[in-house]
Amino acid sequence: MVTSKRAAEKNTVQCVVSHMSASEQRRHEELSARGASTWITTLPLQEHGFVLNKQEWWDAMAMRYGFELEGVPPTCGCGKTNSIEHSLSCARGGFVYMRHNQLRDLTANLLHEAGCKDVVVEPRLLPLTGEVLTLKSANNANDARLDVSARSVWSPGDKTFLDFRVFNSLAPSNNTLPLDRALLKHEDEKKRVYNERVLEVEKSTF
Repeated sequence: MVTSKRAAEKNTVQCVVSHMSASEQRRHEELSARGASTWITTLPLQEHGFVLNKQEWWDAMAMRYGFELEGVPPTCGCGKTNSIEHSLSCARGGFVYMRHNQLRDLTANLLHEAGCKDVVVEPRLLPLTGEVLTLKSANNANDARLDVSARSVWSPGDKTFLDFRVFNSLAPSNNTLPLDRALLKHEDEKKRVYNERVLEVEKSTF
């Protein structure tokens, strides 16, 4: 009985999704992803910045379901026409860097709380002293940094580097790919830039 009920519910959802626009289908794909709704039931812990006032909650719900936000300036700080999709991608007026830094700092705090050692925000990589990286996309700069490093993430004493990217899955460069492939694309781009250097020079994991 339970199995047949779930099958009927799945068929209903598929029928509804088939009548959605492309952007609505992408939004449905995002909301259906594992962990995408966790923030709704997360405890409002002030120390981690999880407390939202009522305006922030209303805006978050509107963005979640694709409704228009009220009171949004018609023009972005970059001079272009403003919209939710534009603000999620605009490096100047869309708070992309702020969202990235919040994720970076939260991860560093959680690693520290989890008992990891030597947690560092924006650690500088060891300079290259004759090492040759095989990939042309690799970062060879002596002042190269990643977002977070910590010891004992995967195994005791070993050092791990982490780097984050905040992207808009509805942007033209992403929305033609299934969500899982878009995520892998950005992960692979990060690896092509830093993975070889971290493995071969830092003797760490990335």
